[in-house]
Amino acid sequence: MTGPLLAAGREADVYALDDRRVLRRYRRDVDVTGEADAMRYLAGLGYPVPAVHEATGRDMVLERLDGPTMAQALFAAELGLEEAAAHLADLLSRLHDLPPWPGAPAGSALVHLDLHPENVLMTARGPVVIDWCNVRPGEPDLDTGLTALILAQVAVDHEHEWSAAADGLLAAFLRVAPGAPARLLDDVVRHRGRQLDTLTPAEIGLIGTAAERIRACAR
Repeated sequence: MTGPLLAAGREADVYALDDRRVLRRYRRDVDVTGEADAMRYLAGLGYPVPAVHEATGRDMVLERLDGPTMAQALFAAELGLEEAAAHLADLLSRLHDLPPWPGAPAGSALVHLDLHPENVLMTARGPVVIDWCNVRPGEPDLDTGLTALILAQVAVDHEHEWSAAADGLLAAFLRVAPGAPARLLDDVVRHRGRQLDTLTPAEIGLIGTAAERIRACAR
């Protein structure tokens, strides 16, 4: 039996099981075994991910982590913009430096494709990255560009309570981000625009303005 609801994301809910474990359950019909295998692979290489205890169907039993999301820590002024930007850049750089799994295309890297402040938990052992459903071998600059675009979408949404913080974080991130976040921006925009199942029409409508914000900051 599941315990209380701890968090609700765009695609999945997280329930307490006990003081060591949580259940992450997708709302749609999906097989989580590939995501779990990727997380185990990353953990084996020393990358900060939650430990996977079990995975079957649309359910994963994961390590229960302490601490707020990076977004929550920023909003509560427990974390500065420059420090948060440095953490994001470091997490992306470390991920892209890892060897992709056997059979991956030559020259590719592991990419998260959704690494942003709500998918980083600030735990006692440091930042831990969650939500690995999109992980695959790919182009590092696409991954870094997506992080920038997600920040920029919040920054240009002036009705969002984190708009000003996101704008500052975007500028700080672009100063320290690995690779060239704007190099594949057209590909990034197309990728983000295809996420119709997780983004609202209003969010889709901000993608073009967000891309221009990145280009302005990257000049």
